[in-house]
Amino acid sequence: MLNLNCKADGAKTSKPHMSPSLPGYLSHLLKTRRSLEAEETGFTILESLVAAVVVGILIVSIAPMVALSTSARVNARRIDQATQAGRSYIDAVRGGVIDVTSFPNTLVASAPNAQDQYTFETIVAPTTTSFPPASICNNSLATNVPGGKVPGICVDANGNGFSVDDPQDFFIQPMRSGPLSSVATASTDLKNQGFWLAIRVYRADALSASAAGAPRVGTEPECAQSKTPFSSTGTSRCPIVTMRSQIFLPTVNPKNIDDIKKGIGS
Repeated sequence: MLNLNCKADGAKTSKPHMSPSLPGYLSHLLKTRRSLEAEETGFTILESLVAAVVVGILIVSIAPMVALSTSARVNARRIDQATQAGRSYIDAVRGGVIDVTSFPNTLVASAPNAQDQYTFETIVAPTTTSFPPASICNNSLATNVPGGKVPGICVDANGNGFSVDDPQDFFIQPMRSGPLSSVATASTDLKNQGFWLAIRVYRADALSASAAGAPRVGTEPECAQSKTPFSSTGTSRCPIVTMRSQIFLPTVNPKNIDDIKKGIGS
């Protein structure tokens, strides 16, 4: 006898587990991606703000050093050019190209000090009267510089023509020891016994109308400060370079060796 174990058609059967539908999965993926993008965008803005702050701090820290370095480089170049101009003037005097016998008496140290040496600190700094800005390069004429002639003092450092308003140009204030220009035998004495020549090299705009005050001799405290490497490059009142040299001409008498060393020229 057959025993057929059959289930009724209406009996419930267990259904297998099915994955979410494809549209639902894509929707979930899109939401997750948007959430990640929002988080990444916020983090990028924060990074930019932090980077901007760091860069700003670095710029503020480095800027003074950059400015000081630029100032030192400008000062060094100016001092080098002024030194070359001063040496060229001394060489021109030593070679007889520039005549110093007709210097105005205000630029002549005619008497030694207690140590029997000639010093030039007591000679006053140039003024717009002794070195007229309008004719400073043509002052080889006696009418332009009261009491004498001061030739060859303009230095065009940048090749665009000398101007008292150009801070890159220079002018020279020369001074010498020996007899005054009014002494008839000055030329002969200087050639026979030699003399001391001192110069002060100034920026050309030291005599301009925009200069802040009159030029200085160079021994003032402000001038000592202006020669430091990292000082301001704006001052034009102090000499950039001061030089002193003994001038021995070919006609110097070797018998007067003591006078030659003193450079008395008398």
